[in-house]
Amino acid sequence: MSANPVPVNRPKRLLSIDGGGLLGLIPAEALIQIEQQLNNLTGKEEPLCNRFDLIGGTSTGAILAAGFALGLKATELRDFYLNFGPQIFTKSFLPVRFWHSYPSGPLENKLRDVLGASASLGSDQLRTQIMIVAKNATLGNDWFFTNNPKNRFFQQNSGLPLWQIVRCSSAAPTYFPPATMSIPDGTGKSQTYEFIDGGVSSYNNPAFQVFLEATIPAYGHGWPMGTDQLLLLSLGTGFNSSTIAEGQAAHYELIDWGRYVVKEMMNEANLQQNVLMHLIGQRPPNVPSAMTEAVSSGAASGVPSDDALSQVGDTLGATKLVTYQRITVGLTRQRLDNLQLNDIDPMKVREMDAADQINNMQRIGQAIAKEQVHMELLKKFF
Repeated sequence: MSANPVPVNRPKRLLSIDGGGLLGLIPAEALIQIEQQLNNLTGKEEPLCNRFDLIGGTSTGAILAAGFALGLKATELRDFYLNFGPQIFTKSFLPVRFWHSYPSGPLENKLRDVLGASASLGSDQLRTQIMIVAKNATLGNDWFFTNNPKNRFFQQNSGLPLWQIVRCSSAAPTYFPPATMSIPDGTGKSQTYEFIDGGVSSYNNPAFQVFLEATIPAYGHGWPMGTDQLLLLSLGTGFNSSTIAEGQAAHYELIDWGRYVVKEMMNEANLQQNVLMHLIGQRPPNVPSAMTEAVSSGAASGVPSDDALSQVGDTLGATKLVTYQRITVGLTRQRLDNLQLNDIDPMKVREMDAADQINNMQRIGQAIAKEQVHMELLKKFF
């Protein structure tokens, strides 16, 4: 068995963490508060791998998901960004930067150090179920790596190094080179594929896929649905609209458009996933809506309000399938001012590779954790 067995007679708890590079500090700080508050509420200290039955992540979220599954504390994973972020995001030599900005060596070395070189996807070192999103560039499709023994791909993937799967998930185009991994084909042979960041898909916010992974029997779990049976916490890395100053788009070069497309795909996927989860999910009482956050922060326009989504659900006669909370923030001037972070430049802090903004990213994460993490409202699930 690759992870602790999930107790049958209690609600299932799911955790989903977005991609976003160094902005992973925002969910990392929220997770510190989640861990501490759950320890206080339950009267016992336990790592988050004992609190959640399935943890899913994309890109930087995959780093956090894998670390938690191995039993690391939230503070240890937060420190990964603080200690190693500047080393990982050090520019490549100019000729190489034509293809990507950063070498993969520092990232790979730190992933091996933190996650361990020996831990595989099927290793007993993993103490809860995980799902990591990557895109197979060779085949042009999305791959969901999981340690669920009932998953139909588990046997051929179980021996893959965990750190290497995370590297595949975090190979953001224009930032890092693709990751190469050899996958057994089930016949004693292997096929080598190139992988890129799972965020270059609809799953930079993997919340809906985490929900499907947990509930659809074909994926191997088939856990019961319902607001009293299932909790999903979804943690974002902040969102914003990627604007281009008037007259500047005509001067964009290929690498400029490449980065623009990557960021916009992440933003659009985050909003789409959140709309889906609001349609099927019910917020805990007194918890602010991420949809309201998107609109009121000025980071999104044309997004349906909670009332509008509720009306759609009522019209369809839809039954809510999961208790759902989204924790995130709009990285705009208006929203940062609202958080009393007037000195932080939203244009600088929203860049996923802005190593000089690490301290500001941490401050935003701490402010959001204080504002939005209230685990006493979810005590019945724990």
